Parts: sequence; C-alpha cells; structure tokens
Amino acid sequence: MLVNISDNVLPTILGNRDIQCGPKVTGHKGQVSMMKTKEAKTKKSDELEDDDEYDYIKVPPDGGFGWVVLIACFLINMIIDGFLYAFGAISDDLKQHFACKEWAVSLVIAIACSCYLLSAPLASALCNKWGCRPIGIIGGIIAALSVAASVYAPSIRIMWLLFGFIAGIGMGLVYLPSIVMVGYYFEKKRAIATGIVTAGTGIGSIAFGPFSRFLFDKLGWKYGLLILACILSGCALCALFMRPLKPIRKRRILEPIQLLDANTEPAPSTTSALLNENKEIGASHSSHEDLNTLETATENRLRANSAVSTKSRQSIKAEDAIRPMYQEDILYPGNVQQLPEYQAQPDLETYVQETTKVPETNKPTAMKAFWDTFLAMTNINVLNDKKMSILCLANICSMIGFYIPYLFIMKMAINERKIPEHNAVYLLSLIGFSNTAIRFASGWLTRIPYLTPLLANNLGLAIAGVVTLLVPFCSTYRLLVSYCIVWGGAIAFHISLTPVIVCQLVGLEKYSSALSLVFMFRGIASLIAPPIMGAIQDYTSSFNVPFVISGISFIVSSLLHFVLMAFTRQSTTKSKKKEMTVTTTNV
Repeated sequence: MLVNISDNVLPTILGNRDIQCGPKVTGHKGQVSMMKTKEAKTKKSDELEDDDEYDYIKVPPDGGFGWVVLIACFLINMIIDGFLYAFGAISDDLKQHFACKEWAVSLVIAIACSCYLLSAPLASALCNKWGCRPIGIIGGIIAALSVAASVYAPSIRIMWLLFGFIAGIGMGLVYLPSIVMVGYYFEKKRAIATGIVTAGTGIGSIAFGPFSRFLFDKLGWKYGLLILACILSGCALCALFMRPLKPIRKRRILEPIQLLDANTEPAPSTTSALLNENKEIGASHSSHEDLNTLETATENRLRANSAVSTKSRQSIKAEDAIRPMYQEDILYPGNVQQLPEYQAQPDLETYVQETTKVPETNKPTAMKAFWDTFLAMTNINVLNDKKMSILCLANICSMIGFYIPYLFIMKMAINERKIPEHNAVYLLSLIGFSNTAIRFASGWLTRIPYLTPLLANNLGLAIAGVVTLLVPFCSTYRLLVSYCIVWGGAIAFHISLTPVIVCQLVGLEKYSSALSLVFMFRGIASLIAPPIMGAIQDYTSSFNVPFVISGISFIVSSLLHFVLMAFTRQSTTKSKKKEMTVTTTNV
C-alpha cells in the first residue's frame, strides 16, 4: 500500500518526533550543546532520507482548465493544417505572378511542410527548456510575420525563404506545443481530447480551401494572403492559454524490480503481481490490440528497468516534473489506459511517476533540459531495430504521394477536366470531410476482432494507392468527388494510427525518439516529392503521371507495412518459443 504524505503533514510529523526526542535541559551547557548538535545532524539526515524517497510529479487534471487549453489546441490545428492543405487552391496565383514553373511553386509548400515536420526535435527541446507557452507564442508570431512578408517577395526564391523556410519553422514551433499540451493536461481522457484536436485539422482542411479561394478572387492574392497571415497570428493568442501545471509531492516505490534471467525464478512482490494481472487484462483487449506486440513491449520495459533499483535514481525535482518532454507518453495520442506500462501500475499517480524520466548527469548545465530532449529526439540508434528501419522506409514512400492530391486535384479538375473553379475548390473540402470522419472512427474500427492498428493502416494505404492509380480515368466531376471521399478516408488510417503502431513496435520508453525519426523521414520526403512531381507535370503537361506515381508510392508503402507485420509476428513467435523453453527448463 502506497502512502502519500503532503508537504504540510511531513514537517508536523518530523516536528513531533523532534519534540519527543529532544534533549532535557540539565543545566550543563556543554551537554546541552552536544545534544543539540546531535539532534540537528539527525534531523538533517532524516530530511535527506525523505528527499530520496519522494518525487515531484505533475498529475493531469483530465478536465477543468484543460478544456480551455484543448480548445486553444483545436484552433491551432485548424489554422495551421487548414492553411497548409489549402495551398493548392492558391498556388496558381503565385505561378502567374512570378511567371514560374509548376515545380518552383510546389517547392514553396514543400519547404514549408518539410520544415514544419523537421522542426519537431528543435521545438520539443525548446518546449522542454522554456515551456510550451513562450515557444508557441514565438512560433505563431514568426509564422504570421513571415507569411505577411512573403507578399512583398520580389522573386519566387525569396518566397521559398519567407513562406517556406521561416514560416514553416514558425508553424512547427507552435504546432508541436499544441500536440504536447494534449498529453500534458489529459491522461485518462486523452483519446477523447486527441479526437477533438484532430477535428481541428479536419475542419481546417474543409474550410480553408473555399475560404482562401474566396479571398483571392475578391481581394487579389496579396491582400488575401495578408488576411490569412492575420488569421495565422491567432495561433500566438491561442498559445497564451498553455499554462504549466503545478507539481505535487509523492512517495516513491522503494521496491526495486528484480532482474530476471533464464535460471532465476521471480520473487513474489507487488510489482510482479501487478504485471501478472496486466497480462490477464491485456488478454481482454486482444480484439483491438496486438497482444503479442504489447507483451513484447512490456518485456522490453521490464528489461530496461530491471537492472536499476527505483531508489538508486535521483529524485525528480519540481522544475523537472513540469517539463513536458520528460514524460515518456507525452506525444502518445491513443488510450493511455491500454498501455502495458499503465496497467502495470496501481494508480495514475504512480504511472506518471514511473514514466517521468529525467536523464542523470555528473555536470548539469543550464541547457541540460534542452539537450536531453534534442539528443533523444534525434537518436538514430533506434534504427538499429529492423522493424523501425522498415517503418521509416514505408513512411518515406507514403509521403512521396501524400501531398499530391492536396496540391494537384483542384488544378487537374480546372485545367484538364474543364470543371468550373467554384465547384473544383470543394474537392479539397471533401478530402478533409472524409479524413476527419475516419480519424474519429479509427479508434473504434480497430476494436473489430483481428483488425489491429497495423492491419488497418496497411489496408488504408492499399486502398489509397489503388484509387489514386485510377485518377487518370476520372473524367467527370462526380468521379473526382468519389475519389476525394475515398482517398481522404483511406489515408486517414495511416496518419492517425502511425503513432500507435510506433508505440507497439518499440515500447513507451523509446516512443518519442522513434516517432520523431518517423516524422523526420516524412519531412525529407515532403521536401523532395512535390517539386519533382511539379517538374514531371511541367515536362508532360499533364497531372496524370504524378497521380500514377503517387498511387504506386502508396501501394509500395502498404507492401512494406505488410512486411513489417510478418517480421513482427516472426519475432513474437521466436520470443514465445524462447519463453516456453525457459519455462520448461525452470520446471
């Protein structure tokens, strides 16, 4: 049984003990002085021991002011994602103004999207050092000012710098805090909170396409872009609500997890009992989680923690407890209660305590919190795991084709299918509508027996690839509408389930590092693919070839994910056989 002692109660207890054990005044000053010195040393020793036994942790409220923070994060996602996804509706105006090729205009949004993704390690490190609120405000201001300044760019190259590079980094600096704050304020209700924030992305992609086109038609592209920059500055206002939580003090679990090997039987303990109970609980969720993968993640977690006694690590200080990136699950968007690490703990507070990890160092510096996170988020050693290498390669393939529908579907409809512009602009909205609906439904759909997150992801990519290959045959507006609805829904599985898949593959302890690497590879692909596709369109004078290449990239990504599934099952089978061998030997 865990006992929590507050800061107010502890001094009272210590004080009472000191009064009871205090020295008696005998009239001999030397004896009294010696006893007081001994008493002071004893009290100091007790205080140090108490410090070793306590951590400061922050406990998410799962409501309250968290809902205000959630609305702010919803608006940030709506504005930034809507702004980026709507670029296809306004790029023709830039092409005409700068008298440039399709590849040059495509490079503007390619740089913006890649910097938006590649800035994740930097944004994470800055948030861990100075907090989400100031970084989000600075990012929103940088993004808005850069987009506004790009209106006066004398050439497309300056547009690359202002709209692409600087604004892209600014949007990354405000977007990542909006994701972090969901995990910061919500634990048990995180799946619901993530769904609400995800709705912001969908509504933005639905509304910003027609709205941007309306502004450009009525006011011209310069004034229209200035208005969009003003809307983008609203992200800085939303970041004002990202208030840090206050830490609380909690007694630590003093019982270490014993190191188990093939020749040692585990000693009975509270921890092992909880872990055994976790395996039984995990069996009840096998319909929507890959149980084998979860068990492997739990075993990896135990191996990582088994060699170190809980009391051997340093206590978590108050200033470190509120640093978001020290929390291992801060970027996890799914139901935290289904994680093996959560089920292995008796309560939420203990789970937060055990998953808050502050790297130790002999010589702490002023920038320790920054470098702890930056180095962790750029840890390429995660790629030593073959499963992660396959996953990163698959994500590169998927990102080659991801932005093509957003950039080219409207242009194809207007220029090659002769569809009126006021109708074509709604194709982007249809993508956003179906994408949002499936993102919401993906959590429930993966509860269907045998439909694991990885399998749902693979099928979604395969469907997205097949329908994209058929775009050259979509000669009417109705067929293009059908394509946008199907593709938007199918690709939603890939976007929403990738974080869950990463966590299942590597476990919670390496999750942030692995997810960061996936986003970095996505960012590299996002930088290269759009301008190449634009150059192909310039050469062929047709959008058919870019859509065909896009479809092939989705299918290849799906096949690589199926290879990953087979590789994971093979690894799980080997682990089970090894476990059975060890059990038989012990018996």
